[in-house]
This record gives sequence, structure tokens and C-alpha cells, in this order.
Amino acid sequence: MQEETMDQIPEMPEIRETTPKSKLNVLLTVVNLVMLAGLIVLYFIVLGPRNGEPVNQALIQKSAQGGVTVAFVNSDSIMVHYELVKSMRNTLETKTRALENELKRKQGIFEKDAAYFQEQVSKKTISEASAQEIYAQLMAEQQKLYELREQYSAELSRQEFELNLVLIDSLNNFLERYNRKMNFDYIFSHSRGGNILSANDSLDITEDVLRQLNSEYKGKTSK
Repeated sequence: MQEETMDQIPEMPEIRETTPKSKLNVLLTVVNLVMLAGLIVLYFIVLGPRNGEPVNQALIQKSAQGGVTVAFVNSDSIMVHYELVKSMRNTLETKTRALENELKRKQGIFEKDAAYFQEQVSKKTISEASAQEIYAQLMAEQQKLYELREQYSAELSRQEFELNLVLIDSLNNFLERYNRKMNFDYIFSHSRGGNILSANDSLDITEDVLRQLNSEYKGKTSK
């Protein structure tokens, strides 16, 4: 009678390896998209006028006189060449690998225990009561692994969000200071597939912006 009951003990469900590594490319893609969305803050930045007139009235007047000045920053280039972005990606990748390794370690222990349990059940070397107790413990451990995956994913998303805020703040602060000297009426964000389909290269200030951004960043990190 005991053998029939033991045969009815359900097998451990297979655990698919869904560690943070499997989400690495997805998360980094999300990082890029969110950071790019942050760069939309550059889009339609109105940095004038400075004479106290209402914006629309001043721009209408300047436009009629042919005096509206615009420039654009290529956000794709910012995402590739800004040293702060590179550092942020490296930070996220390092954190992802650390969480991945921790989850793999815990999952390896669980799978080893589950395999041993299955072996003992198949050999009928443990009692029904012990088998049921161990099975319940393994199910609880499996649930903890699922929850840990979600926790790690949320942790990476939170860090991604915080890094994105740092990037947006860095760009906003820089452009405000940059435009005190340049006095553009508009600075646009331009990217492949974006809203601006074509732009005059003479209005592109990306190279100058990147040079100064990276110079400031290196100055801060070298202290």
C-alpha cells in the first residue's frame, strides 16, 4: 500500500533557467529606450527669449525678421559616445552579472536537492511522510526562486530608472549652461526614425556638445 502511495507523489516540476542573464539584452534595450525617451527633454527646448516678452510673440516677431535660431543634437550619437552613458551601461551590466551568478548558485542548489529527492523516491528509500514533507519544502524553495527572480528584475529596473534620471539631469544642466553662450531659440533632439526627418548639417551641434560633455565628465571622474 505504501508503494502505491509513493508512486503518486508528483514529480518536481522542471525549473527553466530564467536568470537575469536571459533578461540582460532586454533590460539594456529598455535602458536605451528609456534614456532615449529622456533625451526627448531636449526636443523643443525653448531657451529664449531673454527680453521678457511672451515666448510666442517674441518668436513670431523674430521669425518674421528671419532671426529665429535653432540647432539640433543627435541623440543616437549621445547614447553611443557620451562617456557617462558608457559608464552607466557598465554599471548595470556588472550588477546584472552579480545577480545572475547569485541566482544561478541558488538554483543549482535547488536542482541538486530536487534531483536527490527524485532519486530517493524512485528507489523508495524514504517513507511516504518524509517524501511529502520534503516535497513541500522543495515547492516552497522553488517559489522563493521565482520571487527572487522578480526581486532581482525589479532591482535592475529601479537602478536603470535612477541612472536615467542622472543622465537627464546631466544633459539638462549642461544644455542650460551651453546655451547661455550660444543663445539658440530652440535646440532639438534628432535621431534616426524620429520626428525630424531631415535636418541641415550646419545646425548640428552634436560634436561640440559631446566634446564638452565628455570633457566635463572626465574632469569630474578624475578628481
